[in-house]
Amino acid sequence: MRVLNVEPLRYGAELRARLGEVVQVDYAEVADEAQLVTTLEGAPYGALFTRLGLSVGAAVTQACPTLKWVVTPTTGVDHLDLEELERARVTVISLRGEIDFLRYVRSTAEHAWALLLALVRRLPQAHADVLAENWRREPFLSSELHGKQLGLVGVGRVGAMVAGFGAAFRMRACGFDRDPNAVAAAEGPVQPVGLDELLATSDIVSLHLPLDEWTRGFLNAERLAAMKQGALLVNTARGELVDEKALLESLERHHLGGAALDVLCGDGIWAGRVPAEHPMVHYARHHSNLVLTPHMGGYGRESIEATRRFVTEKFLAGIRAPIPAPHLGCLP
Repeated sequence: MRVLNVEPLRYGAELRARLGEVVQVDYAEVADEAQLVTTLEGAPYGALFTRLGLSVGAAVTQACPTLKWVVTPTTGVDHLDLEELERARVTVISLRGEIDFLRYVRSTAEHAWALLLALVRRLPQAHADVLAENWRREPFLSSELHGKQLGLVGVGRVGAMVAGFGAAFRMRACGFDRDPNAVAAAEGPVQPVGLDELLATSDIVSLHLPLDEWTRGFLNAERLAAMKQGALLVNTARGELVDEKALLESLERHHLGGAALDVLCGDGIWAGRVPAEHPMVHYARHHSNLVLTPHMGGYGRESIEATRRFVTEKFLAGIRAPIPAPHLGCLP
């Protein structure tokens, strides 16, 4: 089988050798869907190892009718047209639902906590002030997290880990999840509450929902207005969960005390640059109550190595290669 892998920098020598024992792999940097289609056209690829940010749908299946496998090292699959891939009889391998494996992957949860600390302690502004050759603390008065209420919207894998961090900081945690059993499985003590109560009483609200039809636009203007005066918002899930226009209005009116976001609406298709005059970025340039990072939550060395290894082994097992079952004991 011939395979196209569009993440050449994320698969090291060991994994390349592992794949090369069984299939022929071409590695290519691909910036966007159009370049992906051009790369696939006319080549008899049987499998595509893709990444977040590359749309894979009808254009891809039409360009490469021999395609039978799509492999993505992500839990979210909103970049894949699952209906089209099913129609074309393409098998999808992802991290979705791989709970036993994903409990070893902690990078996004750690980043959520880093964002919260950066926002509360005003770390980006203090760092920039020192680089401007100032040495003062007066502009950077902050608050402690101890004793504050942490509201987790979604208490799955990442939300449960964040609950554990909150417990270490002696915070009171509450959680809302569609799955009534999820809150009980969290790493720290989490009180199950309704969404309305969580929004009205939490000092910090952290989003950990998957993106689907039910959650798209979940934190809308009405729910933002229902949040506690001065509350902070953290989002490391998907930008499309939040009404960004309503969020900016809430920040400008000082209803919310601040927000720290690793994700923005549509960021999955950006080719390395923020769209010109993006309102969120424009606001953050001039206000200290919005911290932005470039969807890097899961971009930890250990997480990258573990997730690529896992989907590689799953793919090789899927094509019935004579290999042992994936060994998870060495994961971080």
